[in-house]
Amino acid sequence: MGSRSNPRNRLAKTLPQEWRTFLVDNGVPKRKYTAVCRAALADGRIIEHLIIEEGWVIALGKEYLAGIFEQRIDFDPRTITSLEIVQVA
Repeated sequence: MGSRSNPRNRLAKTLPQEWRTFLVDNGVPKRKYTAVCRAALADGRIIEHLIIEEGWVIALGKEYLAGIFEQRIDFDPRTITSLEIVQVA
């Protein structure tokens, strides 16, 4: 039996390594964290509440900060051009 728990959103997408490094360099722990960020995408779209949990993009709104859910992440995380940390827990 593994020690890994089920993901909170099975449709989550992995955050590119460059943005994981950015988060760590700006004081976010390497493990066991949830961050609310503001992200700009290459197509000009702004996501006000991008929820990142342990290196995974899990949601696009604050209403998904708790519980298990399914939400489709409708963009490719490799298209993130800027990331601003709003809150870390």
